Amino acid sequence: MTRLFITFIISAFCSIGLAVRGYAQSDGKRDIVLIIVDDLNDWVGCLGGHPNAKSPNIDALARSGMLFSQAYCNSPQCRPSRTSLMHGVYPFNTGIYFNVKGPNEIKIKTPTIHGFFESNGYRVVSGGKVFHGNHDNFGDAFLHRPKDPKPPRGKDNFNAMRAPNDGYPLQVGDHEMGDYKVASWAIEQWKKQTDRPLFMSIGFYRPHRPLQVPKRWFELFPLQSINRPAEPNGINDWADMPEFARKLARSHAHKPMHEGLSDHEYIVKNDEWDSTIRAYLASIAFVDSQIGRFLKSLERNPRGRETIVMLVSDHGWHLGEKKHWCKGAIWEQTTHIPFIVRGPGVKPGSICTQPVSLIDVYPSLVDLANLEIPSWLDGESIKLQINDPSKPRSPAISSYGNANTSIRTNHWRYIRYEDGSEELYDHRNDPNEWFNLANKSDFLKIKNKLINMIPEDQYPGLKVQKWFDNFQK
Repeated sequence: MTRLFITFIISAFCSIGLAVRGYAQSDGKRDIVLIIVDDLNDWVGCLGGHPNAKSPNIDALARSGMLFSQAYCNSPQCRPSRTSLMHGVYPFNTGIYFNVKGPNEIKIKTPTIHGFFESNGYRVVSGGKVFHGNHDNFGDAFLHRPKDPKPPRGKDNFNAMRAPNDGYPLQVGDHEMGDYKVASWAIEQWKKQTDRPLFMSIGFYRPHRPLQVPKRWFELFPLQSINRPAEPNGINDWADMPEFARKLARSHAHKPMHEGLSDHEYIVKNDEWDSTIRAYLASIAFVDSQIGRFLKSLERNPRGRETIVMLVSDHGWHLGEKKHWCKGAIWEQTTHIPFIVRGPGVKPGSICTQPVSLIDVYPSLVDLANLEIPSWLDGESIKLQINDPSKPRSPAISSYGNANTSIRTNHWRYIRYEDGSEELYDHRNDPNEWFNLANKSDFLKIKNKLINMIPEDQYPGLKVQKWFDNFQK
């Protein structure tokens, strides 16, 4: 066999390889990466939610894409929020309102976002906490959330039924934590070369409770440097809140009181406000680092495809605002979340102030993947805002139990509770929601306009009052 003939054979095989690889790249499909962070409110640098926050990697992602600064969850608990996100249907259309299952919930039969992309020829990969609770393995690769190390015996203060004063600086390295392992697994999955495009969902657990991360992250936030959330000067924030809202503020996802004390009363009594904020900030800094490790791996696409990256949280979290803690309410801090998109056609460093919510994740990723949006989805794509951030959008709607509904527009939040009581806040003048305008005659016109945005015929489900009767007798 002559040298010329051998060279010809090698060249032919190389050409075939390039042709196959070129075919994979020229089908127009993009890789999709969806990052979901658990219980992360707006305490990240790019949203300016807290002056002590350290989130350089999430902030860098925002600078490289578009930040939707007015983004909200559709329900302030994990199960209903993630179910709504993954299936693309509102809680008020299914009756899935709480982590606890209600007797009348609709079983959703349409495909999850994972099932949709799988049926469209994608390799589907999912790791960490993406769905709430146990979920059957699905797609081509699946990783259950790895467990975290615990404090020494006698030092673990975590109890899901108790106040969130469970912060603890673990004497471990980052590599021992579950979120570190999720990031490492995701990096390896990203590196796999396949002809199919990739749909990847990665769920990071912190800053979900327990607020326990390696000690070095606590050391970034000296206790004496901690800033508490702002409080109204010289007035009682609860003075103009309806009784139902006050009961909601005292509740902790409708769990029993602590010897008659709410979470806030208990934490203040035990002088643990600053230490709990510190633990939450440390948890954010830790998970931001793991997200950064994963984002670093995305700098090169081994499949040669364009890549869409989206980062969201499942809901917000209170740390004493309105004398409330954790989730389980429909005010700003419980519902406001990060929502960042990076990819082809997205102008780096751009900001959209139009309202979006997690109901828009499914149709947006489908649209950005250049696929047809299914008719069963309740949300709307953000593609118009990517092209023009000033394009108006529908309000963000959040539900907490049947008939407890929040309407959030660019400037207003209107809340109507199941007993008919109301709250109305003008965010241009009152970003902390301290001054309830619902009973002011000057705002009747705007209030009626927002009332008309509340969905009619909401699916019946558990009432919040039932939890009040059980736990706030």
